[in-house]
Amino acid sequence: MEELLTFKRFHTAEQAAEIITLLHEHHIPAQYEEEVILLDKVYVGQNFDQRHLVKIAAADFSRADALLKSLISVDPEDVEPDYYLLSFTTEELKEVITKKDEWGDFDYALALKLLEKRGITYSPEQLEQTGNGRIQTLSQPQEIPVAGVLIGFLAPLIVFIPFPYSPVFSFLGIFMGGFIWWTKKTLPDGSRVLAFAEKTRQKGKWMMISGVVLVAICWALAIRMARGY
Repeated sequence: MEELLTFKRFHTAEQAAEIITLLHEHHIPAQYEEEVILLDKVYVGQNFDQRHLVKIAAADFSRADALLKSLISVDPEDVEPDYYLLSFTTEELKEVITKKDEWGDFDYALALKLLEKRGITYSPEQLEQTGNGRIQTLSQPQEIPVAGVLIGFLAPLIVFIPFPYSPVFSFLGIFMGGFIWWTKKTLPDGSRVLAFAEKTRQKGKWMMISGVVLVAICWALAIRMARGY
């Protein structure tokens, strides 16, 4: 079975269910998943407030995206006067177009209409070029803050600190290293790329390897100390 990738994120399960029903009606296989948060968003650069995922095959991304956009009919005159997008400046509306992956389909369509009223229009070619540029930007690998790297490498030493669950936290570096080494991210077009730069991934690999060794040594020493040897 083909791997299903995250197509859309929502704040509630009900919102995700509506999209899944629509996709199924148009013969696009989709499934729901609630994301389990293991690490803080600083490590992956994603919005974990939207934990309810709609997942589809990468080959269906373009078709599903076109379907959702085709069903949206936007008239700025029908929008509530206090709708937040109406107060956006021209530059802010342009940012919605550039970063459409961060906004809902309705907001994206409304931003286009509002810009059109201000005399700014986009041709299909310009929208495609903007989308391709955004994908290129998102595909750039991330780095890990120095503090995060230090925490990962020094995590095995936590076993010597007397506080609740310190033995559990001593394994943190192993999990962080594996996360950095293996994690991929899904781009708006359905393609998958490694989330972190190669130099950072190498740090993750050695964080994982050294973590296994140091955890074994630190646990052995901690046990001996606890027994009074």
